[in-house]
Amino acid sequence: MAGKAAGAVIAGERGLYFAVAGLLAAAGAIYLATGVNFFKFTNLLNIARGFSMLSIAALGQTLVIIGGGLDLSVAEVISTANVFAATFMAGRNELFLPITALTLAFGALVGLFNGLLITRRQVPAFVATLGSSIVLRGARLMWTKGLPRGYIPDNLNQLGVGTTLGIPNLFYVFLAASLLVSLLLTRMGYGRRLYAVGTSRAVATLSGIRTERTIVGSYVLCGIASAFVGILLGGYTDMSDQRIGEGYDLDTIAVAVLGGAAIGGGSGSVRGTVIAAVIILVITNLSLLMGFPIQSQMVIKGLVIVLALWLNGRRET
Repeated sequence: MAGKAAGAVIAGERGLYFAVAGLLAAAGAIYLATGVNFFKFTNLLNIARGFSMLSIAALGQTLVIIGGGLDLSVAEVISTANVFAATFMAGRNELFLPITALTLAFGALVGLFNGLLITRRQVPAFVATLGSSIVLRGARLMWTKGLPRGYIPDNLNQLGVGTTLGIPNLFYVFLAASLLVSLLLTRMGYGRRLYAVGTSRAVATLSGIRTERTIVGSYVLCGIASAFVGILLGGYTDMSDQRIGEGYDLDTIAVAVLGGAAIGGGSGSVRGTVIAAVIILVITNLSLLMGFPIQSQMVIKGLVIVLALWLNGRRET
């Protein structure tokens, strides 16, 4: 049974690689036919930056989904963390590290609240995290009165838009984050416990796993990842924005599910999530380069979620 599941995962990832190759071939054909150059260096740099931030947030969502949950508060954590960091950094480089630490702690607290609400009060994950997102949005708007606040320090802006050896600094941040999550899932006991809880919470409990602690941990990590992306987006845009995280909740779910994380838990991987993020961003970037309305992205992402759920259903049968 385990061998069959492993084979399904490998086959699914192979399909993702084929999809990336097909999209790149399509981008080449579009260039030859219309002159629209997806492979322009500045465009690739922007894709790499967007990919890095989406992937970090999606990795947090992947952890939650592996454990059998879902986090709809990702977008509001990102937006609130962005405003929080910009407000208290106030454009001062010396405050970058301490305020970053406080912002990550804020993300962890939101994740802790979500996790405890789900495990201790038995609130469905969808309802709990949706409620958290509404509370965060309302509290943020009350605090700021809907106006931009704060300033981004130069060192954060350099992290967001700068390059090292021709590669965006954000991509190095993504590599470090993906390595940490990969080690967590494949080399540490927590990863094994998370997969076990997602596969069968009852069996995991009988095996002596502290299931509540494991589930709460996944939400805490997702909250930290989301808050981190809020900070990075501040560096990338050089501003605070009340709605900067808008869309990240559905985007991260689409990426995680397309990458093989099954709604209901028990499966998912860093590699699958990362490849899926490439697919989502290439599709949306090509649609914008071709002049399609921005609303088309919503249609594309919705179709991707439906396709991913269908593919996951086939893998499980």
